[in-house]
Amino acid sequence: MRARVAAWVIVALTIACIPLTSLVLSQPHRAHLSIEDELGSPFAWVGVLAFSIVGALIVSRHPRHLVGWIFSLSGLSAGVSAATGAYAQLGQAVPGSVPAAPLVEAVSSLTFIMGFLAPTTLGLLLFPDGRLPSPRWLPIAYVAIAALLLQFIAALLGHGSLAEALNAAGIVGSVATTVAAVISLVARFRSGSHDTQQQVKWVAVAGVIVAADLAFLFAVFLAGPAFFVDAFLVLNVAYTAVPVAVGIAILRYRLYDIDLIINRAIVYVSLSALLAGIYSAVVTLFQKVFLAVTGQRSDAAIVITVFLLATIFTPARNSLQSFVDKRFKDPRDLERLMKALEDEVQSVIGVLSGKRLASRLLDDAAEGARAPAALYLGGTSSEQPPLTHGNWDGSAVLSIPLQAGARELGKLALGPRLGGAAFSARDKDRLQKTANLVAVALSLSAERESDGGLT
Repeated sequence: MRARVAAWVIVALTIACIPLTSLVLSQPHRAHLSIEDELGSPFAWVGVLAFSIVGALIVSRHPRHLVGWIFSLSGLSAGVSAATGAYAQLGQAVPGSVPAAPLVEAVSSLTFIMGFLAPTTLGLLLFPDGRLPSPRWLPIAYVAIAALLLQFIAALLGHGSLAEALNAAGIVGSVATTVAAVISLVARFRSGSHDTQQQVKWVAVAGVIVAADLAFLFAVFLAGPAFFVDAFLVLNVAYTAVPVAVGIAILRYRLYDIDLIINRAIVYVSLSALLAGIYSAVVTLFQKVFLAVTGQRSDAAIVITVFLLATIFTPARNSLQSFVDKRFKDPRDLERLMKALEDEVQSVIGVLSGKRLASRLLDDAAEGARAPAALYLGGTSSEQPPLTHGNWDGSAVLSIPLQAGARELGKLALGPRLGGAAFSARDKDRLQKTANLVAVALSLSAERESDGGLT
């Protein structure tokens, strides 16, 4: 609960940076500030807010998820960098107008590094589960941290040949670790499940864009500060690509299991807007009718409108839910897959092959839950399962018995879910209901098979 509150407080502080920056820039000054051009881009705040909000959504579901915290803090850092950068430039343009301008400029440089480079290096390297792909990637993480520290030190030193050399080395390190992070995403794609591949591919594309942009930024750094404004605009586009890619993975492929939150938010915000519009239009219409007929307004218009809204509420909500599901919900949804299998078993329970049915239960449960799985038939948990799905290593976090009446035919075991999400009570109930129905079908199939069934 505290992590969720902290994450959304970070979002509020990030949003507060927008009017704060505008307030600083509104102070009287004759000189033209370069940050005014930078913040004039339509992408100036999009990436900042996207990182902060996406990070808060991840932390709300997984309080200890490193990617969520990196995203949240990077969004706030980028917002603080904009506000303090405006303050520092105002102090340089109008000497004496604001106190401690050099110190604030150092803060702006430090928060810029954290805000723009941490999520595009460490964030990509740890995506999507908050852990490195394997221990062999640990040196890359150290290089990413070292590159950020070099740029921190350069920002603290300010100007001079040493600061420029350290900053150049830091940028080279960030470019290299971003490229390595993209390679790690490719490795995750090649070894992952279908859902993992779909989630990772979007972020991998965003990573390629970021790597190319950082290389461009380094070239601009060597060419001279005159081109920095143009480089900043390009960096904003690349920076925004990362949270947008993660957002697509969340909405389309159930990343971090927070798609339901976004799904319901879209539905009920749209429903509220629709009902509010209908309410205003219908009340106005009825009031005009009453005014034309009786010569005065009537509260009956409100009563009739409320009754009308109550009548259309459920159909409108269902229609919007169907519309949103069709465009954002992954068709490999656990409940959808379990219900489809249950309907199929109900219709052909007497003729399905036992082996085919058992394999279908295993595959659909594993894909719907996004977890490795194993199916044990007629044995104990210590026996080698005859059927497995994914990288099954024997680590079960959920076991669903296959019960045909009083007889237990085996069990369905599911390992840790992608992203570390827990199984909800609804997931367990759905799996148990389907498993029991499959157990009945397996029992009937075994009676019909001359070899005595699957076991």
